[in-house]
Amino acid sequence: MQDILAIAIALAAAFWLGRTLWRRLARPGCGPPPAGPPGSDGFVPLDSLSLPEQKESGRPTGRPDR
Repeated sequence: MQDILAIAIALAAAFWLGRTLWRRLARPGCGPPPAGPPGSDGFVPLDSLSLPEQKESGRPTGRPDR
């Protein structure tokens, strides 16, 4: 009885391991994103990531708030 239980557990573990390995191999690999112009490497310049400059208020500097 113990032999049958050990074989069943080993088969279940082998099935789970095989399924996990197959799913990992079948998954698409890392690569450039499909969106974008052909030949682009995904590089984004830092200037385009910076925040836009804030617009200055129309108040003169010496004028107190009301």
